[in-house]
Order: sequence, then C-alpha cells, then structure tokens
Amino acid sequence: MAETRKLIKASGELQEEIAAKLKVTTRSVRSALAYDTNSPTARLIRSYALNHGAELYELKKLENPYAEVIQL
Repeated sequence: MAETRKLIKASGELQEEIAAKLKVTTRSVRSALAYDTNSPTARLIRSYALNHGAELYELKKLENPYAEVIQL
C-alpha cells in the first residue's frame, strides 16, 4: 500500500522572509513546510509560502519493484 506525504518547497530567501515577517525561527518555518507541525501558525506559514511562489508536492512511497530476483 502506498503512503503519501505532503511537502512544500520554498527558497531559502522566502523561508527567511516568512520567519522575519511572522517573527518565528527558520526552523519553525521548515517544520511547517514539511507538515511536521499543524498549529495555526504552521498553517499560516504554509498558506503564505504557497501564495508567494512556493510549490506543493505530494510524495508517494512505493514498494520496491526490484525485490524479486530475476535470473537472466
């Protein structure tokens, strides 16, 4: 079964801008963009980032297609 995870990619410059504007640390910004936290501040950080050029990715964990050995 494939498990999915969201991630927002933002430039370092944008992350620093968000941290300065919202008066939080850049570590807090990175945690919010990685969906590690879900506080009201984290949701605000994610919406700000997406509205200012960051990109949202959905990562899917797949099974190993090479798990079975094939004799040639």
